[in-house]
Amino acid sequence: MYKNILIFFLIFLKGFYSVAQSDNLSNYRWTTIDTKGKVTARHESSMVEYKEKFYLIGGRGMNPVDVFNPKTNTWEEKSKPPLEIHHFQAVIYKDAIYLIGMTGRYPNEEPLNNIWLYYPEKDKWEKGAEIPQFIKRGGAGAVVYQDKIYLVCGIDLGHTSGTNNNFNSYNLITGEWETLTKAPHIRDHFSTIVVDDNMYCIGGRNTSFHLPDNFGAFFDQTMPYIDVYNFKENKWHTMKEELPYPTAAGGLVYFQNKIIYFGGEGFLKQAYNTTQCLDLSSGKWSQLASLNTGRHSGGTVVHNNKIYVAAGSPVKGGANLNSMEVFSLDNNWISLFNGKNLEGWEVKNSEKDNGKIFWTVDNGAILYNSLKIKDNNHFWLQNKVEYGDFELRLKFKTSRENIGNSGVQVRSRFDETAKENINGTIIQGWMDGPQVDISPNEYWKTGYIYDETREYKHWINPVTIDWKLTKKDVEPKKTSNYFEDEGLGWNDLTIICKGMNIKTVVNNVIVSDYDGSGVLDDKEHKKHRVGQTGFIALQGHMNSENKIWFKDIEIRELKK
Repeated sequence: MYKNILIFFLIFLKGFYSVAQSDNLSNYRWTTIDTKGKVTARHESSMVEYKEKFYLIGGRGMNPVDVFNPKTNTWEEKSKPPLEIHHFQAVIYKDAIYLIGMTGRYPNEEPLNNIWLYYPEKDKWEKGAEIPQFIKRGGAGAVVYQDKIYLVCGIDLGHTSGTNNNFNSYNLITGEWETLTKAPHIRDHFSTIVVDDNMYCIGGRNTSFHLPDNFGAFFDQTMPYIDVYNFKENKWHTMKEELPYPTAAGGLVYFQNKIIYFGGEGFLKQAYNTTQCLDLSSGKWSQLASLNTGRHSGGTVVHNNKIYVAAGSPVKGGANLNSMEVFSLDNNWISLFNGKNLEGWEVKNSEKDNGKIFWTVDNGAILYNSLKIKDNNHFWLQNKVEYGDFELRLKFKTSRENIGNSGVQVRSRFDETAKENINGTIIQGWMDGPQVDISPNEYWKTGYIYDETREYKHWINPVTIDWKLTKKDVEPKKTSNYFEDEGLGWNDLTIICKGMNIKTVVNNVIVSDYDGSGVLDDKEHKKHRVGQTGFIALQGHMNSENKIWFKDIEIRELKK
């Protein structure tokens, strides 16, 4: 009897722990980590774990195998493959990593003629079995299940034609290929994963889709359907719930009894940073914390209750990253906004505007709304905690009715005794310090830095003599702005203040990387105690008709 009670108690604890872990996913955050050693930036690659080390392998170009040791956060460079290999999902069987993909340049890449093997312990490449002509393809999903490699969907001819729903297996013991029942939907540029005898095909697109005047029309042809193959029953079915934000080439892992799909590329100019979570018990999707840098076509590994993602492209199409992010509870991100009220914030404004209410909470976001009101001075919503070195990230959304600019003050301070003459108007109360601009109607300004310190009031990155800034003054960037009715509606802004440097990233594009030495630490900034330390504040601009929302406002302090 006591034995039965003990068994029941252990089962209960296991179930409770599992639920508790799953519930904790809302507290997980992506953090970009500092690594040591050389790692080659790449995309259209893959990453797998072998004996507690991660092997980043392949990608466009002749890239070496880069090996990551998570115990020391160190990369080590190994040998290059005999030929360029990309657009594959690497799998491990015994002591080798297997690759079935493409080679060559866009858009006429060719499928590999053979399986290629890499032996991690020997740092050795080997040409494997020949792939039959009717099976050759790239951009396919691949898994190992009971001594067989299963290859599903893909595209026959690079980025031109042949997206399919083929399903084949390769017997790793006998060397035999077999053709199986086709998947319900065609797709390529995706990954697949096995959980409890079920293989899940998630994400991808139809790269064979082209228009006469738009070869890249395939970027919009993403696949929302989740096709599942049951190995026991040898049957396919399509899940009822679709992928909320369909993308191609996203990361895919099984983590804490959930399937996590993140990043990818689609119709946006930049890679997606969404993290989508599929609860297999309910079949429902939910959204988790966003990636720091949206990316697609990198590599991902689950290790010690953490998800690692490395490399990939930050934009639609081709570009190369060499950074690594980790999704874990072991992070020091702090939420500055609770989604319910303005607790922890305080409004700062001139005396004449007392009583006006522009800052409110709307559907889980902070809203500044001054539409149809043109006689107000600046309004700031200031956080109550002072910061020095930090990384701040948030999302903002703007209405098409918005006229004028907004911004985010950093290392700033409000002086209620200050009297400033702005275009002939005397303002009682002023916020000194640098401001990162948000200009929805002139989006090329967003992410540049304006110094609101009363003695200056001019752009410091780029440098101007006053408030005026034209497109000719700025370096062209592939920046973008989404109004509330386009894209995902929200824009991503990251601000990193460390030492005298301020770095800003807007929708995956670095806009400012500004060294404020000699400026933000000069006599006037020190007098007002700004530039090196201070408060964070959201700005509503003087005489602007703003309608802008802010949410997911998080900060982590950085070591000096």
